Amino acid sequence: MNAMGIDLGGSGFRIGVFEMATGRLVGPLQQYLHGNTSGPDEVLASISKAIEMLRWYGPIGLGFPGAVESNRPTTAPNLGREWVGVEIAKRLEPHHGGRFALLNDADAVAVAEAEHGLGHGDAACVLTLTIGTGLGTALHQDGVLVPNLEYGRWPHPSRAGCLEEHLSGRARIQEQLSLEAWAVRFQEGLTHLEDRLQPDRIILYGGVMEHWSTVKPLLSTQAELMAAKLTETAGPLGAAMAAHAL
Repeated sequence: MNAMGIDLGGSGFRIGVFEMATGRLVGPLQQYLHGNTSGPDEVLASISKAIEMLRWYGPIGLGFPGAVESNRPTTAPNLGREWVGVEIAKRLEPHHGGRFALLNDADAVAVAEAEHGLGHGDAACVLTLTIGTGLGTALHQDGVLVPNLEYGRWPHPSRAGCLEEHLSGRARIQEQLSLEAWAVRFQEGLTHLEDRLQPDRIILYGGVMEHWSTVKPLLSTQAELMAAKLTETAGPLGAAMAAHAL
């Protein structure tokens, strides 16, 4: 059985079809940038066109950059308020016929990593952090995902604004921080999260993991700290898994 997964972000989306037994990508992972706007009408039209090009009809999962409930976004900090309440499942119904799952994008990464990536080992509480445009956070407790936590929106303990404004990959690029300077800043937020959540294992995912050999010695945690095994397929794979489970 195969399912389609879509990872929607602030600058574009990735889409692919996956084999559910193995998590293997079937065919290419297509990547698209948003056009003139990132509003729902334009983006969902682009997603619909991409699905048609892949000649897909069946289960579809979509990882969304915000909290979701009943297949509708309830927050959309990196896309805009016009996404809140949009009936995404209904807009894409001609392609899935009712088998559609919408979930937080960081939750999708964590689900895929748990099943087809690094896994959780003996850890009862696992925190997965996605370092990208924002700071995605996902928590598994005794193997069960606690959805829509978005701890990246928590206030920073010593700086103005929220955690993701200072810890994200976008912050590192915008402020032209070296890996060493970013790691110092990330450590403060990492300690803040660990003190409050008390995880047994912390898994880091995102583009900065390309520099893991440099970054790892600069970070310190009480929990086991590890880099995710999956790369760009994690988000769409986790979304596909959610749709397949329906």
